[in-house]
Amino acid sequence: MQQLQMKEDRLEQLPVFIMEQIVRKYRQKAAIAHKEHQSGLNVDQWIVLKQIEENNGSSQVEIGALAVKDAPTTTRIIDQLVSKNLVSKQLDPEDRRKYMVFITEKGQQLIKVVYPIVNEYRQVPLAGFSQTDKKQLLGLLQRALTNLE
Repeated sequence: MQQLQMKEDRLEQLPVFIMEQIVRKYRQKAAIAHKEHQSGLNVDQWIVLKQIEENNGSSQVEIGALAVKDAPTTTRIIDQLVSKNLVSKQLDPEDRRKYMVFITEKGQQLIKVVYPIVNEYRQVPLAGFSQTDKKQLLGLLQRALTNLE
C-alpha cells in the first residue's frame, strides 16, 4: 500500500506566517517608540485611546470591537486610561448596564503629541512602497480579512 505524503510549505513561505511576523515586529517597534518618547502609553492603550477619540461617547463594547480587543482587556485598558485622566466613563442613560466612554481634554492633548510618533513608526513597514503598491496591499489585506469573516 502506498503511503500518502503531504508536502507542507515551509513556514517562512506562508503569507499568513509572514503577516504574523510583521505584526509582531511592528508591535515591538511601536512599543519601543512609545517608551523612547515617554508617551506614557503602551501600544494597546494608544489603540483604545485613538478609537475613543474617533468614536467619542461609544460604549465600552463598541470600543473593544473597534480596537479588536476582548471585553476584559478593553475594560482593563479603559480603566487604565481613566486613572490617567485621558478618558471618562458614564453610565448610559438609556441602558444602565453599559458605560459610554469619552475622551478628556488631557486625552485630546496627548493624542496631538503622540500622533506624529505613531505616524512615524507606521511608515516603517511600507518604506519604498509606491502609492500603487500601498493601495494594492490594502485591497489584498482587506480581502484576506473578509475571507475570515
